[in-house]
Amino acid sequence: MSEGTSIGGDSGESHGNRPPLHLPVLLQSVLAILELRSGLVVVDGTVGAGGHAVEISQAIGPDGVVVGFDRDREILVAAQEALAQVKEARAGASFSLHHSAHARMCEVLLGAGQPQCDRVLLDLGVSSLQLDRPERGFSFMADGPLDMRMDADAPLTAAQWLARVSEVDLANTLYQLGEERFSRRIARRVCEERYRNPILRTSQLSELVISALPGNKRHGRIHAATRTFQAVRMAVNDEMGELERGLEAAKQSLKPGGRLAVISFHSIEDRFVKHWLKANLDVVTKKPIIATPLEARENPRSRSAKLRCAAKPEVAA
Repeated sequence: MSEGTSIGGDSGESHGNRPPLHLPVLLQSVLAILELRSGLVVVDGTVGAGGHAVEISQAIGPDGVVVGFDRDREILVAAQEALAQVKEARAGASFSLHHSAHARMCEVLLGAGQPQCDRVLLDLGVSSLQLDRPERGFSFMADGPLDMRMDADAPLTAAQWLARVSEVDLANTLYQLGEERFSRRIARRVCEERYRNPILRTSQLSELVISALPGNKRHGRIHAATRTFQAVRMAVNDEMGELERGLEAAKQSLKPGGRLAVISFHSIEDRFVKHWLKANLDVVTKKPIIATPLEARENPRSRSAKLRCAAKPEVAA
């Protein structure tokens, strides 16, 4: 399945090895802020395993349409099954899923005869299903190949990126995308090591980061490699570039009065989203919506989630 491939919405084929449906963050807040109703056309720009999309599908009903995008084709299989089950029960919307970046939503909607949509949801960052699979290389919690590609067809793995990036550019990336205070020390340590041995495993990178830090900074509230892994992942997948392109595509795709909701998981994304929404749309959420204490306990991933929403201005009469 190449980039942009559509996965039809009528198949009931079973895939026994698909990952389990994950628990979507801020679900009730998303459903409320989008003001969903029957018959809407809704784009889920980061559909993942379909957690939000299934609930959106039921909220807009059989007369509605869900258009989903994700760069990870493996996860789309789970979304396909979940949405098909709802549709077959005559409780959900028609849908189409696309192995593509959300930046292509204008093109895809036009090709599907839906030049504009009513709502857009972007749930940013890495999926818990990706983090939980060591072979995908996203996590320092288990050893695996240093991959980190959201789209397995993308040409550059994290290992290849680390082998090519200059020490200065690596330090800047760790500081700008990971807010890592010790970015220069880590970059120096990584570059020293790669001349001796290729850095091919997540455990190697994690150990290098820890060894580069001052002794009293190696054990804290969060794992010492957290910021480095975040920064490398964001660089490999051009996440900030994809975010900006996706926001612009959402703005173009929305009908006047349509709403865009964005869930971010760290301050770099949230700051960008906050300023972009203020500059381009009518802000609905003056402050970000966060998880309730109950949701934070039941779904730990929601603890860092922030939801912002804005509407496309109505056309003047």
